[in-house]
Amino acid sequence: MALKSVTSLTAPCSLALDDCFGPCTGVRIQGSVPNDCQRFAVNFSCGEEPNCNIAFHFNPRFDQNSVVFNSFQNHSWQCEQVMEGNPFKHGASFLLEFYITDQHFEVVVNKKVFGQFKHRIPLCEVKVLEIKPEVQIQKIELF
Repeated sequence: MALKSVTSLTAPCSLALDDCFGPCTGVRIQGSVPNDCQRFAVNFSCGEEPNCNIAFHFNPRFDQNSVVFNSFQNHSWQCEQVMEGNPFKHGASFLLEFYITDQHFEVVVNKKVFGQFKHRIPLCEVKVLEIKPEVQIQKIELF
């Protein structure tokens, strides 16, 4: 059962994560990729202010045919985890899911496991889900 469900969003957007966020929760994003999209990002952020820590930065890059996993701490990007290939397609819809465990974020794209990102920042600090352009969002669910 969804803890929170939001539809018809315009990116960039942010969604406050309630106190239920943590291990054994998940985030499901249904969206589509415009034909002119070069990059988009989903951030599990520790706040909404500029330069706040980001526990997990998920960044598909069409211009590099890759997806970057990273975190932002103390005003600096950390070591990138680069996944070769990009499961997203221009002009196509997608289902993007994040399963949060006590060890990592697991990323599932269109029902296929894409990768994992080990926690670098405690989950209790994550307060906001941000989605940055240029992607289109139809629905976000927290479960």
